[in-house]
Amino acid sequence: MAISNIETVNYYGLREQVRQYIERCHLDDGGYFFAHMTPSSAMDTYYAVKTLSMLDLRDDRPEETKRFFQLFLRRDSFFSVNGLFSAAEVLHVLGGNITPLHKYLPKLRLLRNDLGGFGVVKNLDIEVVSVLESTYRVLTILDRLGIGCDKKQIIEFALKFNNADGGFGSGHISTLASTFYATEILRFVGYTSTESTATKKYLRSRENIWQLNFIEDMYWLSGSLSNLNEKTQLCDWIVRFVTACQRTNGGFARKDVMGIPTLEYTYYAVSILKTLEPTWLK
Repeated sequence: MAISNIETVNYYGLREQVRQYIERCHLDDGGYFFAHMTPSSAMDTYYAVKTLSMLDLRDDRPEETKRFFQLFLRRDSFFSVNGLFSAAEVLHVLGGNITPLHKYLPKLRLLRNDLGGFGVVKNLDIEVVSVLESTYRVLTILDRLGIGCDKKQIIEFALKFNNADGGFGSGHISTLASTFYATEILRFVGYTSTESTATKKYLRSRENIWQLNFIEDMYWLSGSLSNLNEKTQLCDWIVRFVTACQRTNGGFARKDVMGIPTLEYTYYAVSILKTLEPTWLK
């Protein structure tokens, strides 16, 4: 399906609306939180700064944002993969000092699991969308610190979750989220294989049955296909859905017909649009 309706979207207007929404979520402690209450959220700060970066925009108070993470990293009691991932990515985008992350390396290495990845692989917290998520985020942190990984071991770990239908997921049940993180990890370590044909087939099957009810489903689908140098065949429909998720304050919600806007869903929306048409901001 050709991208036709994508040309009807006022991208420059959308860009400004998103910028204003994100700036309103920038709080006095230097971070961001969609609920406008301090303390700010590390992940919301990541979503905000990365969304601005995708829009070729800059954080309105970069020094305060960098200081928000620098204060966190000075606390010996602070340890969270999500927090460290957010800090590494935000400080990378803003040009901040990531040296303080080095002191957390021993704790990160302790997260190595028996399968060769990082983090738990059973009894996941309900908020963790994939068994592969922690591994992807730890690899990102190590990369930002200039530290390599055992690529062969990481490849073997990711492929342990490759199922008969071509998708990825634990318990032999493929999900879009796990397939997204698997393709991110495998692309990250430079792995290419004819096995990707089966993964593409799985993703196309998910398109055909139209089980895409929320904006994160479309983010995982379009992102997975992009990692495999493909594009979704549902471009028109996805663009209509995503733009319908935008609310009057400029942010995006999870669903087109209901829901409140958040920085997370706004990040997903901009990521999707950029993946479908990389030149829309040029």
